[in-house]
Amino acid sequence: MNMDPTIDYICDLLRTKHGCHSAILYGSHARGDATSTSDYDVAGIRESGETFRDARLWNGSYLDVFVYPQEKILSPDESMIHMRQGKVLFQKADLATRFLLKLNEIFSAGPKRLTPDEVNARAVWARKMIDRARAGDVEGNFRRAWLLTALLEDYFLIRGQWYPGPRESLRHFQQIRPDLYSTFDAALKPGAALYLIEALVELVFATSASSTKP
Repeated sequence: MNMDPTIDYICDLLRTKHGCHSAILYGSHARGDATSTSDYDVAGIRESGETFRDARLWNGSYLDVFVYPQEKILSPDESMIHMRQGKVLFQKADLATRFLLKLNEIFSAGPKRLTPDEVNARAVWARKMIDRARAGDVEGNFRRAWLLTALLEDYFLIRGQWYPGPRESLRHFQQIRPDLYSTFDAALKPGAALYLIEALVELVFATSASSTKP
């Protein structure tokens, strides 16, 4: 049994209710940087059946549990990269271990690179979103929020890197690119002036698609 009763509960649920023979913990609880509001991200694997998701609050903890048919795990694709640093909770033979090794291979190969014209199109779109945000109406405010979310992922994609998610991205900037971190910090504050978001756009798109600068 695990020291964490929530993980014990999830493992028992996967075995008894969903017939899973393997399970992987991933996300912040697997990395060791979970907070009190972090999800318990777990993938369960069973012989067959449809993919199923169980997301809910249990005993004060948020659960986000996926159940996959074995065939999905035997042929993973880049949509599962987020499970790459997972920890095996239990498994049939070495199926979960082999799955994680395959994800590492996909990760090492890198994402499909954006073409220069696609990078340019994203930069034009970002500047267009700022112009539309100037209206200050509900649609403009929506586009402002949309842009801020997109910029975080675009930073990595235009550099031919996998997007690691918001927490790891911002931590990466704090450690490696403090200039970018402080610019994101300023632009993300509620009510931030548009010129701060414009500065963020220029910084995100300052490097060409062929660059590998972190």
